[in-house]
Amino acid sequence: MAITMKSFLRLPIAVLAGLLFWGGFAPIEVGFLPIIGGALLFYLLAEKPFSERILTSCLVGIAFFLPLLHWSSTYVGATPWLILATGEALLFALISLIPLQRNITGAISFAGVFLVVELFRMKFPFGGFGWGRIGFTQIDALNYLYPWLGVAGITFFSLLVSALLVLKKARYFIGIFLVFTVNQIIPNSYAGVEGFNISAVQGGVTNLGLDFNSRALEVLQRHIDASKIPKDTDLILWPENSVDVDPTVNKVAQEKLMRFIRENSANLLTGTVEKSNLGPKNSSVLYNPDGSIASRYVKQDLAPFGEYIPLRFLAEKISGYAQAVNDFVPGDRWNPIKLADRSFQSFICFEVLDDDHVRAGARDMDFLIAQTNNATFGASSQAAQQLQITRARSAELKKEIAVVSTTGFTVHLDQNGDQIAALKQFEPGTLDMKMSSNPNNTLASSLGSGFWAALGGLFMLAGLLGNRR
Repeated sequence: MAITMKSFLRLPIAVLAGLLFWGGFAPIEVGFLPIIGGALLFYLLAEKPFSERILTSCLVGIAFFLPLLHWSSTYVGATPWLILATGEALLFALISLIPLQRNITGAISFAGVFLVVELFRMKFPFGGFGWGRIGFTQIDALNYLYPWLGVAGITFFSLLVSALLVLKKARYFIGIFLVFTVNQIIPNSYAGVEGFNISAVQGGVTNLGLDFNSRALEVLQRHIDASKIPKDTDLILWPENSVDVDPTVNKVAQEKLMRFIRENSANLLTGTVEKSNLGPKNSSVLYNPDGSIASRYVKQDLAPFGEYIPLRFLAEKISGYAQAVNDFVPGDRWNPIKLADRSFQSFICFEVLDDDHVRAGARDMDFLIAQTNNATFGASSQAAQQLQITRARSAELKKEIAVVSTTGFTVHLDQNGDQIAALKQFEPGTLDMKMSSNPNNTLASSLGSGFWAALGGLFMLAGLLGNRR
């Protein structure tokens, strides 16, 4: 079916919808904007032929992901950014496959297909890339729902609200108002058992960029210098890549580490890149106060095109930077840490993106740790967006999280995802945290992506059957 002039005039609205989706994420981070964006999208898609739906959803996706993922161009140029944003936009456009009616059945079907597409992006291709999920944006507006619905359920609920706004029924408006008002009234406190002290160190780097660790031992020395450790510390926490050479191979690095540990007489959890016969490993290594290694966790969920290169023959033709990436070896198991009667698990960088991976690692833990290195994205919005994702995980799991980064943000998050304390970005320092424990598991942590995909699929099917009547 040909696209009419009237349809063409709707395209600026599609661009606006995409920008509103982006507005829910850092640096803007206004929660109601994606809901308005979703309302515009439902308005544009409902009761339209496929040709209009596909064009509209592609345009919304481009307007959404181009600004959202601009951080991916920070040091590698525009080509990888444009490819990533376009690829995500094309996956986003899958929402146009389902015809929608402007009624309650269509509203539920819209929320269902949006949910399924988000979960698909989280898993595929190359292990998925769940950046930009609407469920990460409602941490302040719908905090009390996260332990029940999780990130996936919040996406469904938010897009259902979007569609209901378009239907303009008074009872829907009243219901929406009550749901959002409850978040401001109900008590959001929790009973946690304190008594585990963490000193998180943000050492910084001399030069931001892909070669932040080009000078051997420099990042390690900066973290040693930035560590101001009180006597009652149970754990010194350093971020991902804070030890910039493998201390099992480099004797100078090993000597510096051992001296630091002996002087502070505390456990040290640090991120390092370890060498192996199969390739490098992104590891989180726990040292005992005597300098021996107590445990090691190797990152399992590797970032495609960052820690390994899928389709290398093609990627190297597109960007010369691909040749410099050595494929990392993934870990194959979680390795929780138990210290001072507390159990906790570390997530390394982008591991916070996948719902099922997070659920498996966080189960029965007292609190969590997120180790990351944001130096390779400079002063872009990447670090703030990742913190936003981590805040949502904290509220979803109802567990405190100690976030530590080479360059920031280093933050103590409570069980609601709120910041208790933080260091300024790019400023070296030590943040002391008194971690509260909650070994219980939420309903959200028991519902995997399979449950939500099946539920979304049922709502999509209901919409298809409704269209045939």
